[in-house]
Amino acid sequence: MKILVPHDGSPISDKALRKAILFAKKLNYEIILLHIIDLNLLHSDSILKYVDEKAALGKAKTEILRYLKAGSESMLKKKIEAAKKERVNIRFTLGIGATAEGIVNVARGERVDFIIMGSRGLSSEERKPSMLRVLGSVARKVSELAECPVMIVK
Repeated sequence: MKILVPHDGSPISDKALRKAILFAKKLNYEIILLHIIDLNLLHSDSILKYVDEKAALGKAKTEILRYLKAGSESMLKKKIEAAKKERVNIRFTLGIGATAEGIVNVARGERVDFIIMGSRGLSSEERKPSMLRVLGSVARKVSELAECPVMIVK
């Protein structure tokens, strides 16, 4: 049995991971910690219109992606070290692409039993949630698209 925990480095993702650890300990589940690198950040038209040397841009994107992967792996490895102290079976994986779709695809590919994720991520951390906008767009979309149960942690 597997639990998928998408993690973007936010405190609410840490809270979701702690919840997953509780389930994993009690039910002897494996935790898959996931970070999605959203390439939409690198394909912004607002960036492209200021670049004269389009050929150099591809090389720069490759370098940025390399740094993003290294940073993501480092962050996830630290989370795994802490979780292993709790004596749970845990591993990580990285995904690249649109965040919600990437989460759902990994869940499907790994045949996870359920997903535990934060209600809001880093992109919305600075903004105060209104009464109408408590759920982040990624969490909402994952809850709609996933084929397995999704627990959203506030």
